[in-house]
Amino acid sequence: MPVRPDPEDRADSLLVADDGTALARMRLRDEAGKRVATAVSPLPGTVRGRLAEQLRRDLAGCRLETSDDGLVAVLMAGGVELHRAATDMRHDLTWVPAPVALPAGWSLGSPGWDDDLAEGLAAAYGPDHPDGRWQARHTEQVRAMFDGGEPVPPLLAASARLVDPDGRSAGHVLCAGPVPWTDDACAWIINLAVAPRAQRSGFGRALLTHALRGAHEAGLPAVGLSVVDGNPARRIYDSAGFRPLARVFSVLLPAL
Repeated sequence: MPVRPDPEDRADSLLVADDGTALARMRLRDEAGKRVATAVSPLPGTVRGRLAEQLRRDLAGCRLETSDDGLVAVLMAGGVELHRAATDMRHDLTWVPAPVALPAGWSLGSPGWDDDLAEGLAAAYGPDHPDGRWQARHTEQVRAMFDGGEPVPPLLAASARLVDPDGRSAGHVLCAGPVPWTDDACAWIINLAVAPRAQRSGFGRALLTHALRGAHEAGLPAVGLSVVDGNPARRIYDSAGFRPLARVFSVLLPAL
């Protein structure tokens, strides 16, 4: 495969054409056993059509993430389906909000995973959710973070479970940081969700505030997240002080 380490930044890789021309810079990682090419950025002078052809051949079967809308347009014109369109956002933590008071009996407990949380997130991510249904692989990914720190360990100070008066989990915020898929040393909100039985009570804002305060206390300079187009949670992020950083498009390159 004509992918080689970037001599300017060993965390990055270069996609190289058969004639040795470097076409794009990217970061490669494994996610649940599948290869993902993130931050795919065409190098100056690269023709998008040529790059698209090389990507489809040499990264066949991979998920690709890029902010280059021209590259996405060429891929989609060639039959590749858009998997996700989202906005990466940042909170610079120059200020952090005060903790949100919870109703009597409710609390933020230590982060983790249990059956109540799995049931709640399966209900929260229904067929009409912009991110689609909660899948078994999502549960496996969360468990892998807690059990083995893969692909990154949770940032415990910025993560929490929402616990109801009966002691059952009703939502959570799961953060990691710093993470290897960003250029800045920020905390990253992997997932923030509240079970339907606890929604519309301000718990999402309480969990978000906990994440911001926890990342600040851990000494990280910023908090990042990705919000898919159409997700109503975008309003909470905007009002909490997050700013848009980049549009990110995700496509699934067909296998050969």
